[in-house]
Amino acid sequence: MNTNQGAGGIPYFAGTTNPTCLAKAQANGPLAVASLANLGCYANGSSVLIPPAFGSYGTTGPNIFRGMPYYNVDLSLTKSVSIKERVKAQFRAEFFNIFNHPNIANPFGGPGGDNSYTDPSAEGGVSFGFRPQTPDVVSSNPVLGSGGARAIQLGLKLIF
Repeated sequence: MNTNQGAGGIPYFAGTTNPTCLAKAQANGPLAVASLANLGCYANGSSVLIPPAFGSYGTTGPNIFRGMPYYNVDLSLTKSVSIKERVKAQFRAEFFNIFNHPNIANPFGGPGGDNSYTDPSAEGGVSFGFRPQTPDVVSSNPVLGSGGARAIQLGLKLIF
């Protein structure tokens, strides 16, 4: 892993300061070196990401850094019953993630997450790009509606 990381520990290198990035750019020609000099590169372990040469689009496909889609359907049912003229009872049933669809977190995680799934050269690089946890588990915040399993909540309210 590179120990010469940029500001804040982010493995971004400005200009042509990283020899690995420079070697990759030189293999693509002088316009790639000029692009690298202006935009810098990302190098983490054995992963290197350099900008495309000026006047080209590069070789990366579209949407390669997108996360998995997030599906969540909630349902709420309410029934009000008049007991007397001034007394009502309200029953409420709420279903969160009603279809129990698993929502997997992005590889980088979220608040409180780490990047243990974004470095292919690290231990456990087998699961590079896939985090087998839901967003609520990654962020250490198991709240309703944040990607966990189905949850049912019942309530009864007396209004007088």
